[in-house]
Amino acid sequence: MPSGFLKLNLNDLAKGAIVAVGAALFTYLAGALNAPGFDWASLDWQYVLKIAVTSFIGYVGKNLLSDESGKVLGCIG
Repeated sequence: MPSGFLKLNLNDLAKGAIVAVGAALFTYLAGALNAPGFDWASLDWQYVLKIAVTSFIGYVGKNLLSDESGKVLGCIG
């Protein structure tokens, strides 16, 4: 069941975590694979974590500002 405006449920947080991990890995790997001299051992995990946290905050923030029908601020969407 969707959460209401300015409310979050556990499902929102779980989906936010999935989006965060996926966004962080895909963003980082896309840049790393295109860089010259890519080495799997030299992954910058701090950078990956920053992307994950930013993605999580964005996803949860969007859900926090969405109503039951998925409209952001009750009017967009």
